[in-house]
Amino acid sequence: MEIKLLTKKDIDELSRGKGINGPVFSLYLGVKAGRNFVAEANSIITDTVKKIEASGAYSKSEKKKISKIADKIKEEIRFIKLPDETRSIVVFCDTKRKSGIYHVPVYIPSKLVIESDFYIHPFVKALEKHPRYLVVFLERDKVRFFSMRLGEIEEISEITRDDVPQRINAARADWKGLSETRIQGHIHDHEKRHLKRAAEKTRDYFRYKKNRFSYLVIGARREFAEKFAEILDMKPKEKLIGSYHIATGYDLNRIKAKSAEVIDKREKKVEEEIVNNLFGGSSKKRAAAVLGINLVLENLYLHNVDMVAIGKDYKEAGYTCPKCHYISSYLKSCAKCKSKMSEAGDIADEIIEEAMANKIKIKHLLYPREEFDKFGIGAFLKSVK
Repeated sequence: MEIKLLTKKDIDELSRGKGINGPVFSLYLGVKAGRNFVAEANSIITDTVKKIEASGAYSKSEKKKISKIADKIKEEIRFIKLPDETRSIVVFCDTKRKSGIYHVPVYIPSKLVIESDFYIHPFVKALEKHPRYLVVFLERDKVRFFSMRLGEIEEISEITRDDVPQRINAARADWKGLSETRIQGHIHDHEKRHLKRAAEKTRDYFRYKKNRFSYLVIGARREFAEKFAEILDMKPKEKLIGSYHIATGYDLNRIKAKSAEVIDKREKKVEEEIVNNLFGGSSKKRAAAVLGINLVLENLYLHNVDMVAIGKDYKEAGYTCPKCHYISSYLKSCAKCKSKMSEAGDIADEIIEEAMANKIKIKHLLYPREEFDKFGIGAFLKSVK
């Protein structure tokens, strides 16, 4: 059975929770080389179901439904065919036994969560970690274009070649009867045309929304990288996050590794700015940001949050209302409808769902930040008009 790539569109639909019957299964299975993913899935599911059956968290009828879902997932996983780029398998299934099985080309640690709605936190983190980058790899006489996303690199166009003559020195014989000055001018004209064609194609990649490139990375000789950056159109120039200097003979793995270095450097800088602004905005002088779960939730329900920032390893238990999805870190009775609250193993996942429903930006920090990690979560507030 072929399985499809899990996309943000799928997650958006799942987060709305339309037509689902809880409790529901959310299984993330990291695929490791040499490991039998079917056996690992069976083991995780069996252990989780046993713990549920021994607990008092669910009624007898709910436990029976959970057991049936578990059997269905085990059966379906046996017959799936993994695409080559698969690094994780994701399975969602409710008590109606409607299931969705997906693959993701980035490793997500194995985990099974059984709650009243789908557990989407790990995928949102993975998607946030890997926006789509256009990598332009320029050499003297050719240019190649790559897409990088979710930790994978893919060549997206054929090699475009230009007839750029090699530079020569004065000691060499005249080339086609031309003087050295005219030869160098001829080479310069060819290089300009080569860079212009590459810039035009780069512009086209950013022009069309279907490509959805977030940023641009350049790999080129030092002088090429500088000249190319200068002639780029406004949009790709704004998306340029950095470049690396190359020698000849770069293979795909080398291009991926060097591009990843540029991306990581940029990500660290952005995160540092976010954390600094969160702490600056939470001062008494300027209330543009808040830190800590309770202040985040308070402003979330005041419709005052512009962006939520979540720490690298932040995970905190809390409570959610099964009727209106009200979230709290400590209340066991809903502040809105007075219903009994359900336990939530990862309150960040519930906040992500609420943020997505209200089109609030979400930022996961990918690196440890000692000062911020004491709080684990923060939010930028909307500007007061």
